[in-house]
Amino acid sequence: MTSCEPGIRMHAHQIDVTARDVRRLLAAQFPHWASESVMRLPSYGTTNAMFKLGDDKVARLPFIPGDGASIAVEAAVLAQVAGHLPVATPQVLAVGSPDAAYPFQWAVLSWLPGEMPVPEHLVAASALVDDLVAVLRALRRMPAEGVRPAQRSAAFCHPADEVRGYLAELDGEFDAAHLARLWDDALAAPAYSGPPVWLHSDLLPSNLLVDGRGRLAGVLDWAAAGVGDPSCELLAAWNVFPSGARELFRARLGCDDAAWRRGRGWAVSQAAHALAYYRSTNPGMVEMATRALRALEREPV
Repeated sequence: MTSCEPGIRMHAHQIDVTARDVRRLLAAQFPHWASESVMRLPSYGTTNAMFKLGDDKVARLPFIPGDGASIAVEAAVLAQVAGHLPVATPQVLAVGSPDAAYPFQWAVLSWLPGEMPVPEHLVAASALVDDLVAVLRALRRMPAEGVRPAQRSAAFCHPADEVRGYLAELDGEFDAAHLARLWDDALAAPAYSGPPVWLHSDLLPSNLLVDGRGRLAGVLDWAAAGVGDPSCELLAAWNVFPSGARELFRARLGCDDAAWRRGRGWAVSQAAHALAYYRSTNPGMVEMATRALRALEREPV
């Protein structure tokens, strides 16, 4: 996969963040790390610049207005999930403040080793299914009372006609009519009637790490986490797993037809929006969205 290279602007209101900013902020706020090497990381992310610090840390700096709040949110979520999951999550080592030149909160996190899973190159797909299902089951056992709604929690994030517009733009490149039927079927599916449960809510390949054996080694980017309808976690079905493992994922989670239909809706809307919005700016997101839509084209309605 090809990630978004540093310097490419994805949003009109995006600010530039450089290694010089990181070094200045470290020197002023965390001088014990000021001598660490600072390397900008290519990233699939759409709201944060990532810089590796030394060998074992990463700095996360939002680059769009308003997203600085996600630093505090993610720090709180990571503290809540720590110790509850069977895989690693980043540890928040420090939360930094804005200065005269950089306007947002930022964070230093522990570095987690591993590689992003690519569906067609998984070396242990069924084992990865088991690993991710174990994470989701552990999340569902966590107390949900008083926890904020996840970014993808109950209602779909994009208005129905907006998603249909994205799909119409893809006609000729994809089977847009079939994808639109999946979207309409998701809208018609029975709503979730169970209690809200803990969700990661952004289970894309770029937020997962696998080790050399193909097993799940870490789950990243918890800024969208919260509670809600667990069908949104089915994003992983069409983004992380190939056919076969996808059906195993459904079976191991015990998804009923209504949840599966809603899950397809989350996958269609996320991928269609990503492809429309990031087509010329974030090739990694485009590649993930393209792969998901190709898989969804083969889904029976």
